[in-house]
Amino acid sequence: MKPRSRLILIAALIISSFLCGFTYRDLGTGNGVHGVLAALQLLPGRLATAITANLGSDDTKLSATEAYWDVFTYLDANYFGEKPDPKQLTYAAIRGMLAALGDRYTRFLDPNEHKQMQEENTGNFEGIGAELEKKDGRVFITKIMGKPAERANLQPGDIILKVDDQLIQGLDIAEVVKRIRGPQGTKVKLTIKREGVPDLLEVEIERAVIPFKIVVWEMKDGDSKIGYIALRQFNEQSDQLMDDALTELEKLEMRGLVLDLRGNTGGLLEVAIDIGSRFIRGGDIVIIQNRGGQRSALPAEPSKYNHRVYPLVVLIDQNSASASEIVAGAIRDRKAGTLVGVDSFGKGLVQTIMNLEGGAAVSITTAKYFTPNGRDVNKEKIHPDVVVEPTKEDLKSKKDAQLERAVQILRERLGATQAGTRNGKRDST
Repeated sequence: MKPRSRLILIAALIISSFLCGFTYRDLGTGNGVHGVLAALQLLPGRLATAITANLGSDDTKLSATEAYWDVFTYLDANYFGEKPDPKQLTYAAIRGMLAALGDRYTRFLDPNEHKQMQEENTGNFEGIGAELEKKDGRVFITKIMGKPAERANLQPGDIILKVDDQLIQGLDIAEVVKRIRGPQGTKVKLTIKREGVPDLLEVEIERAVIPFKIVVWEMKDGDSKIGYIALRQFNEQSDQLMDDALTELEKLEMRGLVLDLRGNTGGLLEVAIDIGSRFIRGGDIVIIQNRGGQRSALPAEPSKYNHRVYPLVVLIDQNSASASEIVAGAIRDRKAGTLVGVDSFGKGLVQTIMNLEGGAAVSITTAKYFTPNGRDVNKEKIHPDVVVEPTKEDLKSKKDAQLERAVQILRERLGATQAGTRNGKRDST
């Protein structure tokens, strides 16, 4: 053999031994041709790791992307059984990564979940048209607000035990809602416990597009001129609809207002600032703390303070969260109204949505908020000035004890002070 050929052969043997050393464990766990292919796919990463280690990096650190790709490639080459779609595997990996943070508000939204969130921000959703509430570990239907639920003869006070034959015990209210909602035309099966009925009820309901009334208003007491506005969500339309409702009630000579934030789980921070500014003449609405610990106050928007002044009562419950707590907390701290109901949910964290390719998104906690007086809502919740806890009899008879108490407070206040409607702009609070 010629010297040149001998050198080439020796070099080839050295390189082969070198590569076999890197791919030995990959080949050993493989299965024939698939194992070889998997080893070759992992080889660039092995080489990069070795080079980095030899350059003096900390070899105890494992690249997250390398670890994911290692497992994904092994799985693809060796898993015995039917594998999910690669996209679903990636989604599951993202969910697992976010779950490791221990923050239930930082979460992954697949394209369908992200679509549902966007629909809520524009005013409609696909579901059955029932409002839910979780109390004492059970999920109650509190209000019927759509044709599918009406046709299925669902009733306030019904307790949901299963969704599509799956028990929902232990799930939070958001997860239950997610399971019940779905594309219009599809069906969902609910197992219901109804008081006074010995057997469980099983109801199959066809989902539909539910026009979501973000703001509902009416003159609740014509004699005392007490108006009522229920705000269901803080989305892109909420502030304008709130402004319109206030204007219409003032045309009817409203002298007192009940603002209902019960069941309102929140929404957009900037909308909470706008709506809070409708009732507060100046000063801070909320204090935001960033990840570095720095705090900044977000003040009321003067241009939003454009309605007459009248006594105000705000209704809150255990499902009033996030933006609802910002508004309720600001109204209480600025002494702009009286809070009636039960303790709020206690969500003092701000999320930022990051859109991903393919329609998915991640909702990441990026800040914490405090009321104007510095109350940490995430720890202390919002406590009402007047506590009114609905009873089972209230739910059964459809009596709204909290609203009745709010109206009573306003009647007494109007009767005692004869405050009435004052023309001109609001006074300082």
